[in-house]
Amino acid sequence: MKASELIAANRRILIVDDNRAIHDDLRKILGGENQTGLDLRRDEEILFDAAPAPVTRFEIDSAYQGEEGFEKASLAAAQGRPYAVAFVDLRMPPGWDGVETISRLRDVDPNLQTVICTAYSDYSWNDIYKRLGYSDSMLILKKPFDNIEVIQLAHALARKWLLTRQAEAKMADLNLMVAERTAELEAAHRRIEREFNERSTAQEAFRTIFEASAIGITLMDMEGRFLAVNRAFEEQMGVDEGRIVGKTARDVGTLSPETYERLRRELVGRGSFDASEVVYRRPADGPRTALLWSRIIQIQGANRLLGLSLDISDRKRMEEDLRRARVAAESAAKTKSEFLANMSHEIRTPLNGIIGFTQLTLTTELTADQRDYVETAESSANALLRIINDILDFSKIEAGRLDLEKAAFSLRECVASAVKTVLPAAAEKNLAFSSTIGPDVPDALIGDSIRLRQVLLNLLGNAVKFTPAGFVSVDISATALPQGAAEVLFTVRDSGIGIPPEQRERIFQPFHQGDGSMTRRYGGTGLGLAIATRLVEMAGGRIWLESEKGAGSAFHFSVPFPLAETPTPYRGQSHRTPGPPRSILLVEDDEVSRTFVSALLAQHGHSVTHAGSGLEAISAIEHGCFDLVLMDVQMPGMDGLQAAAEIRKIESATGRHTPIVAVTAYAMKGDKERCLEAGMDAYLSKPFQATDLMACISQLKVGERRTIDPRPFHDDNSHCHTLPAGS
Repeated sequence: MKASELIAANRRILIVDDNRAIHDDLRKILGGENQTGLDLRRDEEILFDAAPAPVTRFEIDSAYQGEEGFEKASLAAAQGRPYAVAFVDLRMPPGWDGVETISRLRDVDPNLQTVICTAYSDYSWNDIYKRLGYSDSMLILKKPFDNIEVIQLAHALARKWLLTRQAEAKMADLNLMVAERTAELEAAHRRIEREFNERSTAQEAFRTIFEASAIGITLMDMEGRFLAVNRAFEEQMGVDEGRIVGKTARDVGTLSPETYERLRRELVGRGSFDASEVVYRRPADGPRTALLWSRIIQIQGANRLLGLSLDISDRKRMEEDLRRARVAAESAAKTKSEFLANMSHEIRTPLNGIIGFTQLTLTTELTADQRDYVETAESSANALLRIINDILDFSKIEAGRLDLEKAAFSLRECVASAVKTVLPAAAEKNLAFSSTIGPDVPDALIGDSIRLRQVLLNLLGNAVKFTPAGFVSVDISATALPQGAAEVLFTVRDSGIGIPPEQRERIFQPFHQGDGSMTRRYGGTGLGLAIATRLVEMAGGRIWLESEKGAGSAFHFSVPFPLAETPTPYRGQSHRTPGPPRSILLVEDDEVSRTFVSALLAQHGHSVTHAGSGLEAISAIEHGCFDLVLMDVQMPGMDGLQAAAEIRKIESATGRHTPIVAVTAYAMKGDKERCLEAGMDAYLSKPFQATDLMACISQLKVGERRTIDPRPFHDDNSHCHTLPAGS
């Protein structure tokens, strides 16, 4: 039996991931049907009177670090039971990361098909390819997983592993057959020289070998005309030997004239070619793909062309299916991003009016009941905004479109700002609150203070929310690291309701809470801890939990920070004094937003001129003089980006520069950059606080180019951003 006939299907899969929940998920997807799946299949059989489709069960092995995965792969290869596919997480602290693990796995088993599983990456894909090379044995799978995508990948890659091994085995068989045949031909040649009378017997032996081969074999003269073909070649090409003898592949139509000439030139120039991929035509099936080998040999003193042909159409079809799947996934990701951007705009625009008019109403004379009603409405609107921001943040992280800033900041000021925010809620519940920062903890660090504050606020807010009585505390310590860095450990403790063991893993997953029932006592989207986890991991840290039901919880997270020479004051602590009254052009097509902003500006003594479109804004600039332009981005006809670019063209002739602030409900990654690149000086996202707008206006200087502090005016997610001076 040939080696290629001994290769059996391989459904052995190795999962290398430090997160046990990932192992459980993949086992449920690939290891067989759970009870829910069985129930659904029975229902399907009853409803549609159809036999259920067969289910492939993969054999799953788990490794929780790269080194462990390497040992298991080495042992499996040594035992002759290699894995077909390895799902490898990109980040697995503290040992090898996914790139190092895959590199080591390739050394053990070059045929192993690998899937990089990740929700983000410390490496660009160019860096990964520099380390691992461009390989058709490596794919990328984004977290969270889609069950169908995982199953399709497992099936496709297991099938690819089988086809690759079969092709290698066939090539081994082919090489062996060629070697055997060459040996026999050489023996026959010697016999012919010694025994001319046995020539006919030697020719018959050659014919037997020629016909017995499972690989397509052809014998041609030096002009490329067929002299003989074996049965395997007839079956592969769908032609009869009698119809093609004396003709070339171009004459028969199996090869196009261009392909035929290319192969002929290569053969004449080099005397041979190996594994040349060509497209040929079979009458019954149309275009197919094959690998061709050819050599010049001598038979009875005459030069002949020996050709070998191996069909690889199935393998090419599988590769094309994988390519289409990747294109479809990329298209789906783009559609998702566009949907999120539009939904963010459509929700933020009316929310801007709600928050704005409640703030304006609170500045008027109200009865006690009216003030209570309006403050409740404002609180509800701000709660809705926090939910929207959570969803938007999570979507940005999942799409890989959220970047962490690296800037100097004061750790103590950042922590103090987070503590100050949650103190009123803790005081309302009479909770004892304490904050301790060790004396050895450095204050001047380099990182993203806004996102660090977001993580602290999430953990502290949860601690207060889930603690009916007792205490909440935050303790911070640090460990020195080499090369001027420190590992900072944050611990948030509470005496609250605690979390049972079976729920501790899933609370870090999106849309999960400790109590997921409809009657749960505590609200929330279930995204806060998931976002905090992603942000900590993006910063190179980790987060974990210690808890006992009814006895409180302790959330820990550690993050490495480079040390800064001097701390930069925390963003939220900057105070700006109101500037003088300004003449302001308000470009806004939404009537509610226009009314709110106009009233707000009038309260602060500014004069306002309205424009409802980009064209009206340009006309106003041409016929008037303004200290400032507040420009909406999405407008009918000419949008804000086009209008800003046209205004800059008009001003280029006069040398004047009117500051333009983009006021928009778009808050996806790249929106701010597009506004600033269009010539605007600042970016203010809706909905905004009145203080944000006033601070932005007070900082802008008429006639000067981008002189505003480039940091946000508000200490929440992101509101007003500008470019540095002179950019």
